[in-house]
Amino acid sequence: MKKGTMIAALVAAFAILGAGTAEANVGTPTLDVDTAKVAQSLETALGGGNTVGYAYAIAENGVLAKTGAGGKARLDKDIDFTPYTRLDIMSATKNVVAAALLKVTEAAGLTPDHQIWPYLPPDMRAGADPSWQRLRIRDLLGHTSGVGQMETDPANEADKPKMNQLYDGLKFMMTKPVGAGSSYKYANTNYSFARVVLPRLWHLTDPGRGVPEWIGPNSSQWTLYYVNEKLFTPAGLPWITCLASNPDTAALSYNLADPAAGGSLFQLSGKNFEACPSYRGLHMSAMDMVRWQVYLRHGTIVSPTVRSWMDSLDLGWRPHSVYSFLPAGAEAHGGGYTSGGRSTVTCHAKFPGNIEVSLVANSQIKSGTHPCAIAAAAVKSGS
Repeated sequence: MKKGTMIAALVAAFAILGAGTAEANVGTPTLDVDTAKVAQSLETALGGGNTVGYAYAIAENGVLAKTGAGGKARLDKDIDFTPYTRLDIMSATKNVVAAALLKVTEAAGLTPDHQIWPYLPPDMRAGADPSWQRLRIRDLLGHTSGVGQMETDPANEADKPKMNQLYDGLKFMMTKPVGAGSSYKYANTNYSFARVVLPRLWHLTDPGRGVPEWIGPNSSQWTLYYVNEKLFTPAGLPWITCLASNPDTAALSYNLADPAAGGSLFQLSGKNFEACPSYRGLHMSAMDMVRWQVYLRHGTIVSPTVRSWMDSLDLGWRPHSVYSFLPAGAEAHGGGYTSGGRSTVTCHAKFPGNIEVSLVANSQIKSGTHPCAIAAAAVKSGS
């Protein structure tokens, strides 16, 4: 299909934000943005051999404005990368998990300033250091829990093999002291704890759903169910999980410097599926991500209060002190993972002018530029 025809078809499918069950309330844009220039900037940064495969999508005023893709999702099977190609969006998953936890927090009559302690399973609390009693929801989602400092403390080096993102690893970490309200230090573990807290709040706010009173190491992925039932389905998104729908055709991740060495399928499979979703894991396409961002910003899948918590407290977004390339009024969260030289990079973001941008690539970006910095530069080029 020619690119112009493909864009027309995608726009038709995404023309009305209310195609999901959450209605839109698209405000007046504060900035005029030429989305054609934004798209051209993304093509320049991602195409022409700068990645193995890539896709992007741009929405304006709740409507899909531009999309594009190039390169290969699978070199071994000559499968093109498209705007619908799904892969593990890595840490960009945190934006979704934050919105989910804050949504159920509000439903429970709580705020981000409430402590997580009462909502952690009894066996986790039983051997925990007393400092964990002070941790708040905002400390997890805003990376101010002190967990990052605890994990990198040389005194804990010998215990690192026992620290991981699964239930038993989290339980062990709770035997170590942490500092609620610490300075910002990014740690995947914060969102692994968010995955544990969410099902308890869901159980309390919707007892008829069948969520167990407490989850354990072998529990079903209740956070995954919540994300799909309460966020993605109302946004018109098909079921999203942490596994490739078909490993034989799924996008692989490559080493841009040596793509002929073959690709790897990144997913939370086997025992690691327990962590789905938390610090990473959701398999989404550029189209999925931009649709999510449109509904998060303009729809009713979360309340204005939840949006305000996210934006004002940098919950589910990276702070501007870290993403200094973002203009005022923009928010973003990227993702990236490298193993054996093979990489995936992603970003979803919102900008002034009612612009949302998503991008994914299944290799490093040749320039080494952060994917969210590429998105910000693209929007700047069209402003």
